[in-house]
Amino acid sequence: MLLGLFTMASCGEEFDFLRNATPATNGARIKLFHAAPDVPGVVASINDKIVSGVLTTVGAPGLVTYGNLFPIIDYAVIPSGTAKLKVTIPAGATTPEINLNTDLNLADNTYYTVHAIGIGGKYDFFVSQDDLSIPDPDKTYIRFMSALTDGPSAGIEFLVNNVVTADYVGRSTGKENFQAFEQPGSTRFTIIIREKGKTAALSTLSNLNLVRGKKYTIIARGSNASTVATQKPVIGLISNN
Repeated sequence: MLLGLFTMASCGEEFDFLRNATPATNGARIKLFHAAPDVPGVVASINDKIVSGVLTTVGAPGLVTYGNLFPIIDYAVIPSGTAKLKVTIPAGATTPEINLNTDLNLADNTYYTVHAIGIGGKYDFFVSQDDLSIPDPDKTYIRFMSALTDGPSAGIEFLVNNVVTADYVGRSTGKENFQAFEQPGSTRFTIIIREKGKTAALSTLSNLNLVRGKKYTIIARGSNASTVATQKPVIGLISNN
């Protein structure tokens, strides 16, 4: 898909919106995670204003590519309240543009991530609320989420240092909580996902040196049914704060 370039007839309002929103001290915070493995790039808009892509001075913002976030570190700031969310899969050489729409109720000074998922023309998304509070600065907080388009029928499980800590049949709901982990001394984390009932890892993150007092999301993405290597299940680490 998406062999053609995504262009817009007019970009001034979109650029002004994102630039002006960034330094705001209130409003809702939102970012986009692209987890649809057969789509090279997507665009997210709030109330018809683009809040994703690379901000440039000429042309339209770039697409958020597969496996990536926008913004990467911070969140885009938008007015709180009811908002219209649109995730756009731009038209390709032989495919029409696809728009996924929903209404969000966004709270002031609250953080959200929109996860775009799906494969083969069947696309969807779910929204998580990202609680960035730190109850104990001496602990490390990790949330486990699944944005797999299709996982093993038995489901998957996440292991932290060889201990099962979370499991899913299907995708996440967006309501998953962060778990607190002790990290004595120079403890490192090795995290894997595997099919339930199996011992072989589908994907592994090894020897992670995570920081106490921070929150992280470990998220699975990809398609278990795909025969394309770059679309197979993989896990990634997101630093939330």
